[in-house]
Amino acid sequence: MFSWTKRDSTATLPPVAIPRDGGIPWRGAGLTATDVDLPRGRKGTKLMHCVQLSTGDVTVTMLQADILELLNGRVGIVDPIGADSSVFLCNAAGVDAAATAGKAAEAGKWMAAFPGDALALLVVPVSEPPAAIMSGADVASFSAWARKLAK
Repeated sequence: MFSWTKRDSTATLPPVAIPRDGGIPWRGAGLTATDVDLPRGRKGTKLMHCVQLSTGDVTVTMLQADILELLNGRVGIVDPIGADSSVFLCNAAGVDAAATAGKAAEAGKWMAAFPGDALALLVVPVSEPPAAIMSGADVASFSAWARKLAK
């Protein structure tokens, strides 16, 4: 009778990331990064260039342009694409901001040993240790890999 009731009753699934042709995944620091496209728009015909980060049971997709902004030091935190905002990638400034927004005292144990040049894949609550920490050679390798991705 009412067409919108049928449409509203069926929940749409989040778009599935599509690996890009010729994309060689990056591996290091317990992380795997994959070059992917994420369909967007009503018909899913437009694609967003993204990077999918995976470690253990955590998988998150982020815009490739946002990751480059983080690597260039223009932002401190990169949020994921989609509704799940419980995982994010950040540098030392982003770690400080996340701890300040949460309970800094609880994050103090692992923050004290956080290298200034590192990147962390944080899972909310920030009182828990990061899902992964990249530092030194891993950050340099990841940065080189991300910058070489086709746009």
